[in-house]
Amino acid sequence: MTPLYDADDFPAMTERRTDAIRDALLTQLRTEKERKRRTLRRRLAIWGGIGCLVVGGAAVAGTAVVSSRQVTNHDSVYCFASAERGVNGEYDMSGATMYNPDGGGGRVENALELCTTMWRQGVFNPDHDPLAATAGTGTVPDHLQVCVMDDGAAAVVPGRPGVCQAVGLSPEKTG
Repeated sequence: MTPLYDADDFPAMTERRTDAIRDALLTQLRTEKERKRRTLRRRLAIWGGIGCLVVGGAAVAGTAVVSSRQVTNHDSVYCFASAERGVNGEYDMSGATMYNPDGGGGRVENALELCTTMWRQGVFNPDHDPLAATAGTGTVPDHLQVCVMDDGAAAVVPGRPGVCQAVGLSPEKTG
């Protein structure tokens, strides 16, 4: 069947062609509305999720800043072996106090340095012998965070930022 053309050289508007165009337009109108609705819902879900992440991140950062404390007890420091509780429900840690030859207790000026030295000497190795004549060797964790105990003493915990809150301590306020 050869299409018929009108005087302007366009295909003739037959009843069959008119019906096909009408059906195509109605289908387009119906699906376009649904497509726009679906796109709007998708955008709302994505931007809502991003908004929740931003607000949540700001809240966590704000909590860390607000809950941070200054180290006030410089008499001792606690060095955690890990940020996980042992089978007895307690954290594995060692305490240290500086000796002052003039009498009385000494001041722990740099808790991070003291605990790093303890890690380097192998104090947290399972086979460490505290009575041995020579210090052993150990590996210092990649990340150590200074936290503050309830009594104001410094506690050094292996882990990334945020580990202080994870173990129930306040992060150290710097500055």
